[in-house]
Amino acid sequence: MFSHLLWAILAIPSFARHLEPTEPFSPPLLHRGDSSLSNVFSDLERKLQNAVRNSSSPWNTNITSYSIAVTSASETLWGSSYTAPILGNYSNSSPTNVTDQTYFRIASISKVFTVLAALIQQRDGKWSLKDPITKHVPELKAATNSSTIDWESITLETLASQLSGIPREYIQSDLLDPLELDDYGFNNPVDVGLPPVDDDDVPRCGSNRSGGTPCSRNEIIKGFIKRGPVFAPNYQATYCNVAFVLLGFALENLTGLTYDELVRQTIFDPLAMKRATLKKPHDSGGVIPNLTNDWDADVGTYGPTGGIYTTASDLARFARSVLTNTLLDVPTTNAWLKPRSSSFSWEFAYGMPWEVFRSSDILSDSNRIQTIVTKAGGLRGYSSQLLLIPEYDVALVLLVAGDGHALGWMREEILKAVVPAVEQIARRQSNNRLDGTYASPNAHMNSSVTVKVQGSSGLVVTSWISNGTDFLARYIDMSGPKEIFGESSKVQLIPTRTRRGKNGEVWRTQFVPQDVPSSEIINMNLVNDVDQLNYASRSVQEFVFQLDVSGCAVAVKLPAFRITLEKRKERTDEQRSFFSWDDRLMRPLGLNE
Repeated sequence: MFSHLLWAILAIPSFARHLEPTEPFSPPLLHRGDSSLSNVFSDLERKLQNAVRNSSSPWNTNITSYSIAVTSASETLWGSSYTAPILGNYSNSSPTNVTDQTYFRIASISKVFTVLAALIQQRDGKWSLKDPITKHVPELKAATNSSTIDWESITLETLASQLSGIPREYIQSDLLDPLELDDYGFNNPVDVGLPPVDDDDVPRCGSNRSGGTPCSRNEIIKGFIKRGPVFAPNYQATYCNVAFVLLGFALENLTGLTYDELVRQTIFDPLAMKRATLKKPHDSGGVIPNLTNDWDADVGTYGPTGGIYTTASDLARFARSVLTNTLLDVPTTNAWLKPRSSSFSWEFAYGMPWEVFRSSDILSDSNRIQTIVTKAGGLRGYSSQLLLIPEYDVALVLLVAGDGHALGWMREEILKAVVPAVEQIARRQSNNRLDGTYASPNAHMNSSVTVKVQGSSGLVVTSWISNGTDFLARYIDMSGPKEIFGESSKVQLIPTRTRRGKNGEVWRTQFVPQDVPSSEIINMNLVNDVDQLNYASRSVQEFVFQLDVSGCAVAVKLPAFRITLEKRKERTDEQRSFFSWDDRLMRPLGLNE
């Protein structure tokens, strides 16, 4: 009744858009030997080689080295490394060729490890991310009355989500730093129109990049509490490095360990990240670009916000641990990868501390929105980015030493090639596993369901007969009138990443209008609702596919209809051999019993 009342109050508008629910497939099982992936990676390698040989490349190829990895939830699928012809100054050794074992500075990707360390402490019952920062950094509590920043309202979670509203830096990125000013082509702040400053306004600890002594904990806190807020807490997200410095202080207070000791004990060692460190490696183990760089920079107390050195291999290993819920349980990981606050565009949001991008431009045959969970980092001479695509259980690692323009070019080329390729594998595997007609073994019941993979829309219910009644037509009628949504509206199945019993994979039906009204300011048709129809306390929208040892469906259980329908068509040998049904299919989804 309610849904029909809702449709009744909608004006009949112009039709503009076709909807496709996000993540219509289960993450595909990806293997390094898949021929379609091998072809994609061969093409990417050729593009990279052509780019570094081309004098008109969008970056300076003479001084730029890189190491790249593309990984699934179970293994690295492809990697590529390149050593620039001209390298920087190696003070204590000779250079070595760049490989996936070469150290790079990953800068702000370090924030991901700081947040994970905080989540692990919450997992172990040591604290709650809802705690105010004043509970774990008592110097801030003592400053509550003298500071204009509302420290009591700033929680650990607020800091991790870029929602604290505190200033971005203490001294870093200050135009008093000659190197910072040089980036803008000036030698003196006065040349930019800035006034001379009193000596008392200049912090006593220097910029790490200009050779000054790194600021101590006491210096940062004493200097920072004199600053005013950028925003009220939780009002508007803005990038902040000091938030993660404060999280590092809180973690050290809580555990009694240094930040270096903490991330090693709780993350690096459990994940066998043997080449991840906050201490500068031997020069021969890393890559030093031939331009002003921060290879030797001691970031001091800024370690939790940007101090880690590591390799493409170890960062890919870390990405796999996130995709497979190695250190956190499934609900916590799911929440961790979600956006926390919007920005100026619907395409971008801040996470904790992720930078979450949404795009409808990746697939050539679809406007389906896809989410990419990323964290970028930059120090002088080093650019890096970690990208997770949970929809496919795929991750990308991009590490660059030299001209940072290389990273953007590589990221776009890899995403444009890899995402469509794994999308096609996901479609093929869904077709092989689930596509087909399921019918009651009792012919007198005349009950059956047919599901078909229809391009980027995924599994679509094309026929649904219950006791001789065309239930699919009734379902569509109950979901919305044809005069509003058109004749081509459909019922789609979407994965839930849950299961019933050992071999029951649960999916849900969702009504998908094909002609979406576009004239309303508030379009209620965009609200997700996959549990609207129930019958005798069981969901009409629940499909439980019963899987055999190869991971292919042999039946589907419809709980509301109190029936199990058996798959009619026998699978081909190709379908049977395509899968190796073991815990790998479920473990990345967190579905093991």
